[in-house]
Amino acid sequence: MSLRSKVLSCYRKLHRARLKTFQGDTLALEAGRQKIREEFAKNKNEADKTKIAELILTAEDVERMLRQNVVQAILQEKDKYKAKITEDTQLLDNATRPKK
Repeated sequence: MSLRSKVLSCYRKLHRARLKTFQGDTLALEAGRQKIREEFAKNKNEADKTKIAELILTAEDVERMLRQNVVQAILQEKDKYKAKITEDTQLLDNATRPKK
């Protein structure tokens, strides 16, 4: 896969992760869209293949973080939220406090 194809693939994956993570939240969807476009535009003239490879790794890490670690909380009623857990959300066990 060419470097250009990898960059475009990362761009699309980031947008898909944004759409899934922030579904129904127009403010977060728009902010995410702008940030992704801004970061890719900032580096569009990069010619160093090593730097491009580093940027691709960063984009892949961000996409993975969005899918696995960001949880959308939806206000249900005053002071009560519902966490929107997806099949991609990474669920970890809570650490227990040692007994004294």
